[in-house]
Amino acid sequence: MAAKQKIIIYGGAFDPPHKGHFALIRAALEQMSPAALYLVPGFSSPFKGFPAAPYKDRAGMLKDGLKAEGLMGRHKGTKAQCLCRRRKKGLWPSDGQRHKGIKTRITVHPFEFKRRRLTYTCQTVDFFKKLHPNAELYFLLGSDCVETFHKWKNYRRILSRAVLLAGRRAGFGLKNPAGAPYVLLKGRFPLIASAVLKAGLFSGLQPRGLLPSTFSYIDRKGLYLGALRRRLKKTLTPARFAHTSAVTGLALELSLRYGADPFKAALAGLLHDAARGLSPRTLVRCAAKNRLRAPRLNEMIKKAPVLLHSYAGADLAAKRFGVKDRSVLNAIRQHTLGSRNPDLLSKILYVADLAACDRSFPEAGEVAALARKDLDAAYLRANYVKLIYAFRTGGWRHPESAKVWTRLRTQEKNK
Repeated sequence: MAAKQKIIIYGGAFDPPHKGHFALIRAALEQMSPAALYLVPGFSSPFKGFPAAPYKDRAGMLKDGLKAEGLMGRHKGTKAQCLCRRRKKGLWPSDGQRHKGIKTRITVHPFEFKRRRLTYTCQTVDFFKKLHPNAELYFLLGSDCVETFHKWKNYRRILSRAVLLAGRRAGFGLKNPAGAPYVLLKGRFPLIASAVLKAGLFSGLQPRGLLPSTFSYIDRKGLYLGALRRRLKKTLTPARFAHTSAVTGLALELSLRYGADPFKAALAGLLHDAARGLSPRTLVRCAAKNRLRAPRLNEMIKKAPVLLHSYAGADLAAKRFGVKDRSVLNAIRQHTLGSRNPDLLSKILYVADLAACDRSFPEAGEVAALARKDLDAAYLRANYVKLIYAFRTGGWRHPESAKVWTRLRTQEKNK
């Protein structure tokens, strides 16, 4: 009786695909010799929300990475794999010899994307079980996912249709609260935090966890805010762009520390000074033309029109750059005067703007260090620094900033 075909399913955001993904794929192919391996980029995740890169590009990066790693066209069968290794070592001199096995079919499958809605793993496994009713299905995942597998929707249904194929990731054992059966891949695999990796990309860096081919794809397509950074670099002065980059870097660091969305933090950081280069006269005209709403608007126009740049910046972010997220627009709008009831993103941007590494005054470093321990205390301290600066330089202290200080100080005392 012929053995059942082995089919491997590997689902995830792949946002972007990184070295850890490809290491798991390689190990699964070599150890299991499947007839087919399906990579299934998700439309959205119940744990992570919507991906930062479109499906088409995540699929494209996967295909590029598979080619770069030599994983396309893998042969099935232990003997064939052994022959491949011997040939690489120069122990198989005859090119006339051919493998007798068949190739593993590797497919980047659009099942979840075509549904255009949140799809649970149990639904994905159901689909491939119907596609291969007589095959032995395996679901590939890292050991960190085994630990939380019992929280997945209908996880018992998944186990009734597929066997878990787990790779041990650095920093994670194989805790298994659900007692789910699994096949363990040989070796250890890198644990690469996608949020940290994307934060690096949002900052314009090349994270170490990416294949060179993947980063080239990202750079070429302007993904992960790359296109926006290029656009701003052309429109902002070098000094302003440097400040914007510094603010974005600190905002991303704080977003990872306090659980804010890194994409939103980066977007707010990059666009917070979009209108800072406008002259006071232009800002006043912009306020009138677009009917900007700001506290003490008429007084601000007379005494410190430069403060209008945060309100004009939010307007530009929405109209010129297509930002629709309210929390991002509010953070941009509130980054000069602050807010008496700031949300997490507004706190992060307000603090990052004052305490970014390009700031030369000593209080900036103090506030940055404080922000890494206590964001609320750093927000209050940043507000105080701004008020004292205005007092010492003879500038106008906006009444709203004073109200922010009074409100937050009272809240701190009442804790």
